[in-house]
Amino acid sequence: MSAQAVRQPAVAGSFYPNDPQQLRNMLRQLLESAPVTLPGPCAMVVPHAGYIYSGYTAACGYRALSRATTEQPLRVFILSPSHRVFLEGISVGDYRAYRTPLGDVEIDQEIVQRLAAMPDVSRDTAPHQQEHALEVHLPFLQETVGHFKLVPVIFGRISGGHLADILSQVWRPGDLLLASTDLSHFHTYEEARRLDSQCLEAMERITPRTMANTEACGNIGVCALLELARRHQWRSTLADYRTSGDTAGDKNRVVGYVSYLFHTPEAIARLSEPPPLPVLARRHLTQILQGKPGLQADALLAQRKELAEPGACFVTLTKQGQLRGCIGSLQAHRTLAADLLANSVAAARQDPRFPPVTAEELAEVQIEISLLTPAQPFPYTDAADLLRRLQPGVHGVILSKGGHRATFLPQVWEQLPDPRQFLQHLCRKAGLGQECWQGSEGDKPDIAVYTVQKIVE
Repeated sequence: MSAQAVRQPAVAGSFYPNDPQQLRNMLRQLLESAPVTLPGPCAMVVPHAGYIYSGYTAACGYRALSRATTEQPLRVFILSPSHRVFLEGISVGDYRAYRTPLGDVEIDQEIVQRLAAMPDVSRDTAPHQQEHALEVHLPFLQETVGHFKLVPVIFGRISGGHLADILSQVWRPGDLLLASTDLSHFHTYEEARRLDSQCLEAMERITPRTMANTEACGNIGVCALLELARRHQWRSTLADYRTSGDTAGDKNRVVGYVSYLFHTPEAIARLSEPPPLPVLARRHLTQILQGKPGLQADALLAQRKELAEPGACFVTLTKQGQLRGCIGSLQAHRTLAADLLANSVAAARQDPRFPPVTAEELAEVQIEISLLTPAQPFPYTDAADLLRRLQPGVHGVILSKGGHRATFLPQVWEQLPDPRQFLQHLCRKAGLGQECWQGSEGDKPDIAVYTVQKIVE
């Protein structure tokens, strides 16, 4: 076999479309539907099933990649298990290029030759000829990175630590390392999620030993990646996790899929400033109003640990200074990430006072997020006591009476600075008479107060 040979596609037409235009359309649909993730990973764990099963999860990882140039192509190492051929050590093949329906992918001959000179590394082409777990990633890379050179590494019987030692002799900063794997295989949906949680924990905590004890088919490659991540202090971020039971299969025999991103400390330093909550709300709404899935709460939790705490927020939309929608939670009953995403959509689409916000209109809308402290009962003796003790501009107020309830955020004091007017409008909002706040003992409404941290775009 000469290094001038081209490895032909083995699973085009089965794992992904064989027609170039159909393939491009499918890739673009998957990538456009995936949420925006942290850019610039140095390494990724990505699944390798047919695109109808794991394509979306893969796209959630590939969405983080940027296009390279012809002058500076990206060098990509793909670590793939050998599913069909028994293999001692690893094989880098003996090819000039890998072919897909989108064209040929050039092999980095310099690195392949250096690897082939090492112990436990061969140029045997048999493991490459029918292996899908490497091939399925190439169209994604062709669509996202564009210009890259491939180092194809198919592994058989070898330890993850030894594979990491081999790779460390040729990997350099700026390269992209991909570990190709699916997770648990052919368990029930509930059992698969339980088993896969061990894999997710290993990637989150960067613990190769934990990963080595899982049934992920590519766990040796993942262990090697995690070992390099441990040595270089890379940080991991979950991009997506699901099973075939969530995509195109039934829930009796499912396969688990995950995309995880890894970033260098230098990249994390550049990305360390988290986007403000209104920016996250806008990104989510932009995708939702375009008919896309939007941001995923789980992905936000992986990026922003503070959003994992229970939280309550209100999302306020204004247009040209006028209210355009306002929906929120008075009590924390889910993670702040989930509350933010849900209330953003509700404010744009479900406020009964306004028609739904359109995708075209969103650019004219300003987003304000109010983080609520837990509401506290506000006992008072009579109307005069209530007026005296309320703090305009500070207190958000919840008024409840006879099954009716309404709240005004502290921001409403800006339009209604007089406490009497504030309470009258709040009574009307609750569907009560405007003077209900002046009820006598036994007939007065219950009052609770809270404060907010206001975050404006």
